[in-house]
Amino acid sequence: MANRPGYIVVGTVLVLLAGFMGMLLAYGHFSTSIAAREPLAIEVQSGETLSHVAQRLAGQGILRDPRLLVALGILRGDSGNIKAGEYVVQGSVTPNELLDFLVSGRARFVSLTVPEGFSLMEIADRLETRELGRADVFLDLTRDPRFIATLNLPVDPPPPSLEGFLYPDTYYFHRGASETRLIEAMVQQFNRRAAEVLRAQAAQVGLTPYRALIMASIVEKETAGPAERSLISAVFHNRLRARMRLGSDPTVIYGLTDFDGNLRRMDLLTETPYNTYKIPGLPPTPIANPGLDSIRAAVAPAHVDYLFFVAKGDGTHVFSKDYRAHSRAVFKYQIRPHQKRSS
Repeated sequence: MANRPGYIVVGTVLVLLAGFMGMLLAYGHFSTSIAAREPLAIEVQSGETLSHVAQRLAGQGILRDPRLLVALGILRGDSGNIKAGEYVVQGSVTPNELLDFLVSGRARFVSLTVPEGFSLMEIADRLETRELGRADVFLDLTRDPRFIATLNLPVDPPPPSLEGFLYPDTYYFHRGASETRLIEAMVQQFNRRAAEVLRAQAAQVGLTPYRALIMASIVEKETAGPAERSLISAVFHNRLRARMRLGSDPTVIYGLTDFDGNLRRMDLLTETPYNTYKIPGLPPTPIANPGLDSIRAAVAPAHVDYLFFVAKGDGTHVFSKDYRAHSRAVFKYQIRPHQKRSS
């Protein structure tokens, strides 16, 4: 009888512990730890503990309560079993599911970032560097008319290549994914994000969706400044209406097979299908893969009457309505600085 209080205490502790464990299990099964609309990359570095990963994810605003995740890991016996690698989660993920990712090692992905303005060639080189595929196979597919015809592109007839249709974004692929799968993912993202803009608005500026995409690619290559995209677009639209040649250096560069980074006068005089100093109108295809802002600018140019622009050397441009004003700007921002450097 003397030991009854001790049994009661022990029993109470066990009941409370069981209740706590039950709460943790319920938390692990039913509480949403992550709710990501876009694919969310979680990197676990070699030697990281679950506690460290949980704290880091909480600091990034990804995880709500790191303490409960750590406690769940202890309860499951998995706190020391997480594996290094890059994981991707999407949608609503419970703590149990998150631990399953980190412990299983099966959800490892390789990231591939396609910057705005990359060409097919640049994307191919990057995916080969990331060991996601062969550049030559990738490029052959982007020019294969039978493959292109399967992709539900928002243009008719199908384009000669997929230049312009690989949407700039960060993608996550299983290592070993085929080049076909990589391209399909990029085109699907293009169709989700940009196709409707082209279908709905290109005709408002007198362009087909494909020609609007060509315009967008030129805008993308001419400026990285968000505030200038609609102005650059306006210049080229105004030139088209005035039957002036576009005179865009990036189009010339795209048409060169051995460009070394230095655009020369002889390059501007070389006749190619992409030399807009020589040919009237737009080039035959996009010259890069533009982002959504450039696509929107291409179909919604600013309401200005500029016909010229010149780079100031700081990433921005000076816009002019007539050739005389443009010549003054060229002298101020291009010729005079060069003279000063040469003296």
